[in-house]
Amino acid sequence: MKTAFRLAALLALCCAASGCYKTTIRSGRGAGVPTTGNDDIWHSGLIGGLAEISGPYDLKQRCPNGWGELYVETNFVAGLVTVITSNIYTPQNVTIRCARGGTGADPR
Repeated sequence: MKTAFRLAALLALCCAASGCYKTTIRSGRGAGVPTTGNDDIWHSGLIGGLAEISGPYDLKQRCPNGWGELYVETNFVAGLVTVITSNIYTPQNVTIRCARGGTGADPR
């Protein structure tokens, strides 16, 4: 009986921890298609995201005519890296979409 309870608790914990974290921030200007340099950027953080390694993004440089949407996600791979490093290194994926009608500058 204890083994079945432990197995059920472990399964519930695995299911709860397997979800992805997503945040979308919209400016209200309508978002266009992300450009090559703004799509799926690997953003690095330390200690649960308390300290940034990548630093902030200059949205005026990336979207000269304004930004439309910022999408931040901790997908499975980034979550796995976080777990393997015991939450010391915490990467996320960021997508910047410029405002519709504006051209996104590729900063590379």
